[in-house]
Amino acid sequence: MNLLRLWSIVLSVLTFVGCSSVTSNTDESSSSDNPEEESEWLLPEDEVINGGVAKDGIPSIDDPKFKPTSEIDYVQEERLIIGVRIGDTIKGYPHQVLDAHEIVNDQIGDQPFCLTYCPLTGSGVAWDRTIDGEPVEFGVSGLLFRNNLIPYDRKTNTHYSQMLMKGVKGERSGERLETYQVFETTWSTWKKMFPDAKVLTTNTGFGGRGYQGYVYGEDYLDENSPPLFPISVDEKALGGRGYKERVYGIIGYNDDIAYTQNFVIDNFGTGISIKQTSVVNTDYIVVGSASLNFAVAFESEPSDGTDLNFQPVQGDLPVILTDNEGNRWDVFGYAVEGPREGDRLTPAKAYTSYWFAWGEFFLWGHF
Repeated sequence: MNLLRLWSIVLSVLTFVGCSSVTSNTDESSSSDNPEEESEWLLPEDEVINGGVAKDGIPSIDDPKFKPTSEIDYVQEERLIIGVRIGDTIKGYPHQVLDAHEIVNDQIGDQPFCLTYCPLTGSGVAWDRTIDGEPVEFGVSGLLFRNNLIPYDRKTNTHYSQMLMKGVKGERSGERLETYQVFETTWSTWKKMFPDAKVLTTNTGFGGRGYQGYVYGEDYLDENSPPLFPISVDEKALGGRGYKERVYGIIGYNDDIAYTQNFVIDNFGTGISIKQTSVVNTDYIVVGSASLNFAVAFESEPSDGTDLNFQPVQGDLPVILTDNEGNRWDVFGYAVEGPREGDRLTPAKAYTSYWFAWGEFFLWGHF
């Protein structure tokens, strides 16, 4: 992508968000007037930059509306969607809406959570939005760290690193967030798996947006297209992979240092296949498919310590696994049939992001 094209994307993004209705227009540059903002960053402060919009200039969705998958007509077959399951309820959040809003404050049953998505790093993470026993809204701060979204909560004004999944400035600085499993795939695969699930509609409260296009331009999704803002990763460090190659990563912690194992989704092949790995002394099975465009990971040992032998299941979505006991497991790790029906495998702390972002955050420097 040449510089002229890159600059045109920046201008289109600023125009897009500048015309939006917003819930707040607080500028981060004036935050020094607030004593809560005086705490130091846990990140290299010279790498925390303003992305070109004010605080809440990209408006979060705080009253999301849903319809069944079968009634959604605005998502194209190849576009991506992120799913969350809590209890028996599954909800889907298409990238087309997330691109424009980045945060959805939602609730399933009595579990309040927010789904955060950063279109610059291609990363979607869901976490508990309960603070001191009450649900709290999260918003878009307008700041970025290494191209990645920095949300903030509207109670304590703590700022968080989305990909690191912890507070990085403010009252809750250093706290790791309680996360939920996210499942990302294409709309065509989603429809096969979850025809009755609830999907976010375009009734977001911010009219006039068709949610059909690409906020940063379709070219931004090209694997060889560079990130919007400069990065420290050079061509050699990328190892021959494209900047935007979609990579699924599992994160483990040793004391306060995060380590990852990464899996290129396109390397899983046409059918469903299983890989095994270990991250910080925990064994995982990673299940994925290039043709169905997904990857998920679970601890390989169930809670009772039984040694199960897993095998992939083909052509019976959303079931993707079986084992030597005769259990059948779906993409959220639930046993839907067999002696363990109703049990759940422990999901890995994991999500999908662009290859350059994994390198920036974990492979070439730990936080």
